[in-house]
Amino acid sequence: MRHLSGSSGRRYAVDDAELNSGGQARLYRCRDDKGVVRVYKEYRTPLADPADIAQLTRIQQVGQAVVARAEAAGSFAETADSSVNWPIDIVRSGRQVSGVVVPLIPGDFMRDGKSPRTLDFLSLARANPPRAAVRVGVLIRVCDIFAFLESEQLLHGDVSAKNLVWRPSPSHAYLIDSDGIRSFSPAPAHGVCTPGWEDPRLQGQKIRAHDRYSDRYALALALYKGLFLNPGGPQYVGGTWSRASGFPQRLDPKLRGMFARALDQPLATDDRPTAAQWRSALQAVYLDDKGNFRRPALDVLDTYAQGYRAAFAQPKAAARIPAPAPAPALVPARRPAQRPVHQPPARRAAPPPPPPSGDSYGWWALVVVLVLALIGGGGYLLLRGRGEDGAGHGPSAGGRPCPAKIAADLPSGSRSDAVLLRHYVTDRHDITLCRTADDRVYYHGGLLDRPDTMTIPATRTDTGYRASRGDYLYEIDGDRVRVTVPDGTTSSYRLTDVTDAD
Repeated sequence: MRHLSGSSGRRYAVDDAELNSGGQARLYRCRDDKGVVRVYKEYRTPLADPADIAQLTRIQQVGQAVVARAEAAGSFAETADSSVNWPIDIVRSGRQVSGVVVPLIPGDFMRDGKSPRTLDFLSLARANPPRAAVRVGVLIRVCDIFAFLESEQLLHGDVSAKNLVWRPSPSHAYLIDSDGIRSFSPAPAHGVCTPGWEDPRLQGQKIRAHDRYSDRYALALALYKGLFLNPGGPQYVGGTWSRASGFPQRLDPKLRGMFARALDQPLATDDRPTAAQWRSALQAVYLDDKGNFRRPALDVLDTYAQGYRAAFAQPKAAARIPAPAPAPALVPARRPAQRPVHQPPARRAAPPPPPPSGDSYGWWALVVVLVLALIGGGGYLLLRGRGEDGAGHGPSAGGRPCPAKIAADLPSGSRSDAVLLRHYVTDRHDITLCRTADDRVYYHGGLLDRPDTMTIPATRTDTGYRASRGDYLYEIDGDRVRVTVPDGTTSSYRLTDVTDAD
């Protein structure tokens, strides 16, 4: 462990092990002299240009004030201004800057507590992103953040999927890699950008680096991908600009016009909509006067997105899923409330999304529910009944009938004879196992604080149960369940048997 001093006078104890690493810097977890966990971002190449250091110093002073105010009010990462990973201290080495200290990304923006939940998981069909209501809610929050930056005449310069993270419930976003934030004027003379997110003016060598209009272009691209799950985007093909295509036919005409203004003319700038204009348009189309979602407008997005989801899903028998609960109100981001006690935001579990309307979407709804629950905190689990032996035979919790509301979800002809095996809870889930007369086991589960549930079959193994859906694998062994997602990450949850308490 090493100790560093920031320009603010604070001391930091920095862990030896890297927390993460990128192209421009290495990240290390650290603690300040008050014991607050932060992150030290150490530049691979120290910052030496006096003008760059002056800009960074100004941004650090803004960030220090914003974060201190939000943490004191208990509203950090809840308001638009504090939903930015500001540099809050600078570490110098002589006349150079060797790194900055930034807040730790809040846990509810992380996947399984290990890596940020980036915009890829909201906009790529192969990642099974959440339903339209969640996507719209998150993207409105993205607009909130950039509307704040524009109001302060600040630009990010490297807006991309990797630099926007989000949480599903309540929908919100958080902007990272923010030590490159600069003033509108003078326009930056150099900077970094992410392939696929470059301003076409930069590609055409009309500007030296991304500017405030580049942020507007990238914001429109994020909305284009996030709303429609479109895999591509506008681009130069053989020196000719290929416009964005692939919009739902029933998309609101005002939104369609705004996308044309933002993306059709590669060298235009003044017509690119501002973040505040995008926010107003999204709220007008997708929210009513009380902040509730307009279901028909969301159905346009969900129906259109099925075309992209279909390419990455495996057709299987559809499971019966209850009708969706009413959409929750979407509360606008607020300015920090002045409360004297610091109360960090708690980690939130993702709500299972409601299925699209129509019987043909039963399987797609199951996939969305399963994957969103996994992203938000572990997913729905397939569990072993302890009252059975390894082969799944033996007593079945006294032979009690399977609860009527669960039996109703079982295949026709096996509902009346189904018996209860076990009832479990974890710190997030409520799970019931039932067995039918033909010796098939079904798992019925949901999140403890949400009404949505699902019923799916479970296959017995020598030690419990095993099931898979596409690239997702579920294995139960003893009093724990393991859930493995496509990237190989495995999460484990402890079960509490509450069968006898029913």
